[in-house]
Amino acid sequence: MAVISTKVSSVLKLTMKTGIDINGKDEFATKSLGNVKVNAVDADIFAVGQAISKIKTYPLVGIDRQDQYSLVTEK
Repeated sequence: MAVISTKVSSVLKLTMKTGIDINGKDEFATKSLGNVKVNAVDADIFAVGQAISKIKTYPLVGIDRQDQYSLVTEK
């Protein structure tokens, strides 16, 4: 039985360093941006993440793409 995967959604996640806690450990915040076209090229998503980071208050420490797939069996 073969399984077919279909990409159904993509999310751009930006991680920013927001400060340091009382124990001296870095604190982070994540901003998720949905409705990314599932066929968007990784380089384009990365460029958008970098552009958005320029208008954010906190420094960017990570750009991630999270894809969701639907799995079905072949009939």
